[in-house]
Amino acid sequence: METSVAIILKRCESIPTAENYIGVDKGALTLARNGKRMLLAIGDFDSVEESDLAYIKEYSDTLLQLNPIKDDTDSEAAVMYAIEKGYQKIHLYGGLGGRLDHAMINLRLVSRFPETVYLHDQNNFIYSLAEGVHSIDKRDYTYISFFTEDKATISLEGFKYPLDKQQLTNKDTYTTSNEILEDRGIVTVHAGKVTVIQSKDA
Repeated sequence: METSVAIILKRCESIPTAENYIGVDKGALTLARNGKRMLLAIGDFDSVEESDLAYIKEYSDTLLQLNPIKDDTDSEAAVMYAIEKGYQKIHLYGGLGGRLDHAMINLRLVSRFPETVYLHDQNNFIYSLAEGVHSIDKRDYTYISFFTEDKATISLEGFKYPLDKQQLTNKDTYTTSNEILEDRGIVTVHAGKVTVIQSKDA
């Protein structure tokens, strides 16, 4: 089976090219209006009209309408569905901007599922790394920053500001706005896990 899926959230400004799609709430409507077939349309759909919901059904293999009174956000429910179906790379689009509480949940999903959940917008690419040695492509991003929700120990090679077995805590901010010198850099996570933000100015 395909191992990658794109999850389109409410505020997605453009639709990426992907083999598989999951639409979340208004993200499902965006996919339907652009003629994109979905594996799943999921959400409470309290922000779409009844006629829109019928239209979404036409373009989805499965439609799961959630109770608006629930513990999980729509994006979390979509991610958990994708994980249960065996998808190894889950790309979230439209999960930044808008409501800050929803953006925080999406950032926590990235941290919770290292090397599995990736968060994208026009200027940022966000993911997390577990213990191990990782080769990071610069792509077209100018800056790269590292954070941890708890504690981590990392080394950076091929960066403007290298590190050697540096211990980080969730209070540290000096790992912001680093730069990859060439095409790629090497990040070694000796302990813990780190959230990586590759970014560029708008």
